[in-house]
Order: sequence, then structure tokens, then C-alpha cells
Amino acid sequence: MSNGKKGKDLLIGAVVGGLVGAAAALLFAPKSGRELRSDIAEGATVVSDKTVQLASTVSQKTQAAAKTVSTTTTDLVGKAKDTAASVVETVRSWKDSQSEDDIQDEIAASEAAEDLVIVGR
Repeated sequence: MSNGKKGKDLLIGAVVGGLVGAAAALLFAPKSGRELRSDIAEGATVVSDKTVQLASTVSQKTQAAAKTVSTTTTDLVGKAKDTAASVVETVRSWKDSQSEDDIQDEIAASEAAEDLVIVGR
């Protein structure tokens, strides 16, 4: 098991244990019903506030990660387009040079054939 997983499990266990311990302390403490309800309401408010803070932090980190992924993806798409354009240009250049060589070969062959015809007369 990785250290990150162990640390996460430990943190979750500590939070759950703390909540269970706090609830047990509230329920078994010698307080009146009104005081107990007040303490429970206060605890619920604290948990709610911490949940909102945690949600905000997660939201910010998620947005930052999404922005990073978007930027990286855009960069990679641009590089892929540039590479594809370069390959297309290389192939066209090669094709054009092959065609010119073929044409030159055909011209030379036809000139040689004309010379043979002229010499053969």
C-alpha cells in the first residue's frame, strides 16, 4: 500500500473517530436537554462550515487542474497540426521532385529515341 493511501486512510479514520468521540461526549455529558441541543447545533454549524471550506478548496483545485489539462491539450493539438503540416509538405515536395525526375527521364528517353530514328534513316 502506498504512503499516500495510508495517509489518506489515517486522515479519514481520525476525522470519523473525532466525530464519533465528539458525539459520544455530547450525549454522555451531564447537561440539560437545552444545552445539549445547543452544543449539537453548534457542532453541526462547525461541520457545515468546514464542509463548505473543503468544497471550495476542492473546486479551486479542480478548476486549476482542468485549466492545466486544457492548456496542455491545446499545446499538443497545435504541435500535432504543425507536425502533420510538415509531413504533408515533405510528402508533396518528395512527390513533386519524383514527378520532375520522371518527366526529365521521359524527355531524355524520347530524345534518345529520336536520335536513333534519325541515325537509322
